[in-house]
Amino acid sequence: MFASPSPTGADDRLILAVLVEVTRLLNLCTTTLATATEAAERAGIPARKRVKRASDLLRELGHPPAVAYRLARVGAAAASLPDLSRKARTGGVSLEHGDAVGRGVAFVSKRVPLDEPARQDLARRLIVQVTPADVDTRARELALEWAPAPDPTDPESEVVPVAERSELNEMTLTTGADGRTTATLDLDALSGEELHQALDPLCRPVPLPDGSRDPRTGTQRRAEAFGQIVRGYLTGRDLPTASGGVLPHVTLIVPTHTETTRTETARTQAAGPAPSPSAGASSVASLGVAGPVSPATVGLVVCEAAMRRVVFDGESAPLDVGREHRLVTVALRKALEARDRGCAFPGCGRPVSWTDAHHCVPWSDGGETSVDNCVLLCRMHHTVVHHTGWEVFIGHDRHPWFRPPADTSGPVGSREPIRSNARRTMTTAPTAAA
Repeated sequence: MFASPSPTGADDRLILAVLVEVTRLLNLCTTTLATATEAAERAGIPARKRVKRASDLLRELGHPPAVAYRLARVGAAAASLPDLSRKARTGGVSLEHGDAVGRGVAFVSKRVPLDEPARQDLARRLIVQVTPADVDTRARELALEWAPAPDPTDPESEVVPVAERSELNEMTLTTGADGRTTATLDLDALSGEELHQALDPLCRPVPLPDGSRDPRTGTQRRAEAFGQIVRGYLTGRDLPTASGGVLPHVTLIVPTHTETTRTETARTQAAGPAPSPSAGASSVASLGVAGPVSPATVGLVVCEAAMRRVVFDGESAPLDVGREHRLVTVALRKALEARDRGCAFPGCGRPVSWTDAHHCVPWSDGGETSVDNCVLLCRMHHTVVHHTGWEVFIGHDRHPWFRPPADTSGPVGSREPIRSNARRTMTTAPTAAA
């Protein structure tokens, strides 16, 4: 039956019955394992086996640490909550649901004085919730509902819930050995809500030019949206700056012997690696915080971002610090917005507020900062252009054109130019590129 289920619905009842019974059996097994873990703790078995706690016994049996700790928590919670234990013994509570109930009771108990009848009543209110997330939400609601009313004569009697205490907010930023930055956030409810409101409009999937779905995962879209918010802040003209003027986006450290044109770079690569000007001197450009970066990222930085450039000579002595370079002016930006009307990459069309100004001929290679050498690209497609083989150029009509990377599996020379998104047509025929 499982190998070839009936598409007409003849097997529906039996398949659903198997799902229900196996789920109940799984719940019974995890309940039994959680109860046995709690019994092992009370019996002192961990000490006799020379481990710290019963969850360590489960880890030695191959359970992941998170699962072992959850089993131990559920066993301890069920032992003190008869209603939870009773329902768990019938297979009606999953491990995750039981853990949420135990955590919810502990959450409310820390904030509201509860006697034993009140604890049992709280457990019954939480057990009936549909999902573990619902249990968490209901526990927070009850903690607020049951909180003692503040004394008007005592300003300190009003207790602010932990979720709303902004003084507990924390953020860590760590740059790893590979140059990637990892961030963790712990925000109060209001700041978290504001963050969601800022991210959500920027997280929408964007179909590819051929209409296929956005290949980015939700986490990738969220990370890109966060970067867009940061760049929007940094490009604000009325923001405080460190030294006046436009707030620099990044600090790019460039050794003088790496400031060659692409032709010189290609010639150097063909001849093999060149010796460093002095022992220990690096020829790799780097960001001020993240450290060494590839030429592709250097090109992305110098293309649009306001930067504080620091040029070093062969002895690592700074020669030039703090001068702004090749930035698109406000007037030029408005002209690009009027022409491109958003991200010009074929099939994208993200709004102009999401875009960077990309130099078709890089500024470092002599390209001008002008309407006839710049195009608006969202950060995702700006990165695509710099890191892949896409070519962007301004055509004879003074509008952007795009040429995709060479397809090694297709015919040679089949890189037909594609119109920008604002000038897209309903055909992919070569005549559309005339």
